[in-house]
Amino acid sequence: MLNDKYRILSTRHLTDSSIAVAGENGIRIDVQDFIQIKPLLNEALIGDEHMLEVFRPEAVHVFTSANAAKILAKYYLHQDATCYVIHEPDVCCISGSTRKAVEKAFPGCKILAESAYGSELANAIVQLGHVSSVNFFCGNIRRNELPDGLKKAGIEVKEFVIYENIPAPAVITDDYDGILFFSPSAVKSYLSANRINSKTVCFAIGRTTATALREHSDNKIIMSTNISEDSMVQTAIFYFNNINCYE
Repeated sequence: MLNDKYRILSTRHLTDSSIAVAGENGIRIDVQDFIQIKPLLNEALIGDEHMLEVFRPEAVHVFTSANAAKILAKYYLHQDATCYVIHEPDVCCISGSTRKAVEKAFPGCKILAESAYGSELANAIVQLGHVSSVNFFCGNIRRNELPDGLKKAGIEVKEFVIYENIPAPAVITDDYDGILFFSPSAVKSYLSANRINSKTVCFAIGRTTATALREHSDNKIIMSTNISEDSMVQTAIFYFNNINCYE
């Protein structure tokens, strides 16, 4: 076993198991959250009457972030109406960690469509052919591709903002071999207080995060093979264990 041959900074919380797997492969991961998630009160989801309308049996619910599913479950689904309204709801969502959060929030849900990116998810929903309206649960900072794509196809988008992304910049004094970025917001928050060492490799969870890095950095960027925490960590492990292949 290697012994902390490389050091990585994660700009978002990671599970203990992911950190342990990296350690077993000679990589030490330090964690510093650069984005805080604050739940928001949405009056359109408070009370039985509203919940009965939003979660009517024929409704289709859309999620593009795991945070939306987690916050909906923790702060809204405990209301009385949900006890008898939500039964195997129809859901369309981003794959990876978002799907996992959705399935935990809605056991027995029916995943009608999923994709790795918002624009592709919008296309998948349109291709279903029978969806005329969706409930879109999201944060205050969300990309436009999905709602714009659905609206362009004539699908009504009822948007419920239930959390806020708050930048949490922190000055990093250590040099790292790699940095894990999970969102464009985290890139912006990190760079508002730090510069990235020219030798540091940036790992991006997907295209949009990679694009944000390219706009502000000339560093080497490695994109995760999948949009999940496990994939990010495994991508970093593969990179550093096969670093000569990337030279």
